Amino acid sequence: MIFRRLKSSLRRFYDGRYYKSKIYNVSSAEDSQLKSIYCSDRPFEERVYCLVEYFVSSWIKSSSEDYTRAYFDGAFSYNARDVDAIEGTTRFLPFIASVLMNPNYQKLTLLSEKNIPLEEMFMLSIVNGTDPNSTGYWGEVSDYSQLICEGADVALAVWIARERIITKLSAEQKSYLLIWLKKCASKKTVDNNWHLFRQTILSVLSSISSEESIDNSSYERIKDFYVGDGWFSDGVGKNFDFYNAWAFHYSLFWLSRIDEGLDSKFITSANFQFCLKYQKIFTLRGFPLFGRSQCYRMAASAPLIASMVLNNSAVEKGTIKRIFDQTWKFFILNGGVVKGVPTQGYLNQDLRFLDEYSGPASSLWGLRSLILVLQINSDDEFFKIPENPLAIEVSDYEELVDSINMKIVGNKSTGTVDIKWLDREVQPNFIEPYSWKLKFKEFLSQRPQRPKNHIIKNKLKEYTSEYPFIKDKN
Repeated sequence: MIFRRLKSSLRRFYDGRYYKSKIYNVSSAEDSQLKSIYCSDRPFEERVYCLVEYFVSSWIKSSSEDYTRAYFDGAFSYNARDVDAIEGTTRFLPFIASVLMNPNYQKLTLLSEKNIPLEEMFMLSIVNGTDPNSTGYWGEVSDYSQLICEGADVALAVWIARERIITKLSAEQKSYLLIWLKKCASKKTVDNNWHLFRQTILSVLSSISSEESIDNSSYERIKDFYVGDGWFSDGVGKNFDFYNAWAFHYSLFWLSRIDEGLDSKFITSANFQFCLKYQKIFTLRGFPLFGRSQCYRMAASAPLIASMVLNNSAVEKGTIKRIFDQTWKFFILNGGVVKGVPTQGYLNQDLRFLDEYSGPASSLWGLRSLILVLQINSDDEFFKIPENPLAIEVSDYEELVDSINMKIVGNKSTGTVDIKWLDREVQPNFIEPYSWKLKFKEFLSQRPQRPKNHIIKNKLKEYTSEYPFIKDKN
């Protein structure tokens, strides 16, 4: 057993060295340019264009030669190093597809060193990643595999760009794509938000292939987690966090687009109820963050943007615009986007709170808010209207979300928002450090040994938007 563990650690060590050798060294000037433009007073459309261009450039420069992987600086996950590299592409693909389909970005002339257009890079990624005879093949899929999660983004990207790529695939290429996606959808998944991955894949398969019948069993399981007021528990129990924003409502929006006959009344209604009070957690300086996967925080505004596209009138467009804009501004201004990706923390990298399943590119789920903005028609008033003040800029408030026993408390004078969980007991606010002992253990095992900090992330009675976002009452 000791020999087997040592062999595994050595393999991961050398795989890690290979991964690091592929990382493109993003110039600090690129990060500075993004900050100087996006955090300026330039027109909104111009600043969003800069943001889009930054991330498109990041994927191109960090990609492998066959565009199936991308390599970024950061702490590894517990997955294989190659899976971390695959995430670097798959999590970009829905974004790249959205850029390709948005007429405002057709003149984006970013080219690789081989002078390959963006659409061809995208095609190569899909074709090479799903072809079992390709050296860039993403691999066989097993039960509970991370590839199931990544397969959902691949499927969504294909659906978004379907009008440009499906007819360009050869019969063999399309067959490989469908077979790989079906493998992802046929495996066992975790009984939580992962059902969204399976349902997304199944819905896309049914949409792009006349031979595939629709299977909504995973969608029905997701509905079992619904508790009211637009909130879902992330699995059985009372697991309430921002996965409601960047997983449940984001994915449900897409499912309603892919399959227009899929329970649109419930999806629209749930989003409406969720956004009515959710909008009030945002401030000009972030929001009270709790739960898992905190590095996805740039996607927090996703359900609000979805509500606008769904046209459910939950929140005024000017308010949604300000929430999206101020959230991205705050994080970019405070070092939250570095070297081509959102950092592995709230602002800068903070490995005390980075889940062990998160790798260097996992934070690219943060692009989900930007992906939804790219779905808005270029002539929509959203891009021209002035921003409305946030609720916190107008008055004090208290909002109770009955179904989850959560109270949102806004203080106008301080500009802060607190989240109070009414059914929780006060817990000690001790933050376990990422100690040298953990780092040494991680070096020996070549697996993440980062602190769990489960209580801090999931069990505190109160959270605040005031950085470092955890109130110290000790």
